[in-house]
Amino acid sequence: MNRLKELRLENNLTVEELAKEVFNSRANISRYERGLTEPKLATWELLADYFDVDPEYLVGWSDIKRKNAQ
Repeated sequence: MNRLKELRLENNLTVEELAKEVFNSRANISRYERGLTEPKLATWELLADYFDVDPEYLVGWSDIKRKNAQ
């Protein structure tokens, strides 16, 4: 399970606001959150950069938000 919705809510964003921020559609963001579709690798990376987390954390493969946090 990915953490997209969790991070979006932590940042007090609506689906529409996040979609505008990352240049995607509201429908796509909603589908990603519900697990109906998977983003392409470039989209995972864009979302991870936006939330300042590692892609592995966002996808749910790791519990470490930032491996190289300073």
